[in-house]
Amino acid sequence: MNSKKEFDYKRSQIEKYLKAEFQKKFRTKARISIRKRQKFMSDMTRKVGKKFGKDVLFLVDFSKQGFVTLVSPSKVESTDKGRLYQSFAHPQVFYTSHSVDRFSERTETTENCIIALDSYMEEALLSFGENEGFLTGTHGVFAYEIETDRLVIKTYIPTEMLSEDQVRQFYGPGAIAALTRDFLAEEEEESDFIIADEISPAAGNKPRN
Repeated sequence: MNSKKEFDYKRSQIEKYLKAEFQKKFRTKARISIRKRQKFMSDMTRKVGKKFGKDVLFLVDFSKQGFVTLVSPSKVESTDKGRLYQSFAHPQVFYTSHSVDRFSERTETTENCIIALDSYMEEALLSFGENEGFLTGTHGVFAYEIETDRLVIKTYIPTEMLSEDQVRQFYGPGAIAALTRDFLAEEEEESDFIIADEISPAAGNKPRN
């Protein structure tokens, strides 16, 4: 089967599945609340990703007149690096199948990984040029390489898997900004270290060892 036939087949299967789930969930034509819509989309994103693959983007029209889906798999290309998935939001960004698998495994994401990766990439792309071959964000580090006119993401490493040397390498003195709230103390006496700028000589505070 060529790619168009594969897409048409997948689209047909997904639409049938979504319509069946929709009719099972909403048996009447009464107005569907925003909360119920969000819950349905969250459940379907997870189920569709698990059943049909993590590269499918779909939307649901909750109008009273009918049920419509717009299904769009990411553009996929076979290369010597394996399959490359094009980003939905960033046209020049491509994810290797390895990076998608690692992201899914390390973030325990069972829904559409391309959408989730794109949301992380929004911030990570701002660090382009700071560390050659790597993009950094508050959630972790992406290893990449530039291939002609595109940026290929090779793998993903969450912050909790980084060594101390890697944290210093990628985040530098401002590494505290990458820590989650679980690492931050509410009271000064509870902290293991404090940021130098927060020490007030006028108040008689002294740096801790």
